[in-house]
Amino acid sequence: MGTGETPAPPARTLCHGDLHLGQLVRRPSDTGRWLLIDVDDLGVGDPAWDLARPAAWYACGLLPPDEWSRFLAAYREEGGPAVPSTGDPWPALDVPARALTVQTAALAIAKSTAGARPLDEVEQAVVDACARMGRIPPGSP
Repeated sequence: MGTGETPAPPARTLCHGDLHLGQLVRRPSDTGRWLLIDVDDLGVGDPAWDLARPAAWYACGLLPPDEWSRFLAAYREEGGPAVPSTGDPWPALDVPARALTVQTAALAIAKSTAGARPLDEVEQAVVDACARMGRIPPGSP
């Protein structure tokens, strides 16, 4: 570990490992409970990383604010462990969302370069978010 680095938090919670909104289904569709599917990457870890993708999509402008708010409220109502039950979720989500955004941007650039094509609209939104993140220190409101 380098100077100024902090150790990773201890693994403490069973995590999905690949959570995104397509991994949630409702059965029956209009009144049933939400179910989490596709648990191929299930493991123990920091639950904030399970919310990294939806948080990153929201921060990049790819997930509308009302959908993010509904998702976060439902997650909290069900006692989701990644964020506090009330208040600002970003102290817990900032680092995972940033990391996933950078990873996604790097993959987007690599794919567009390999395909000799420009970035598409979604890819450009993620790259643009990286440029914004560079101006905002981690943990800033």
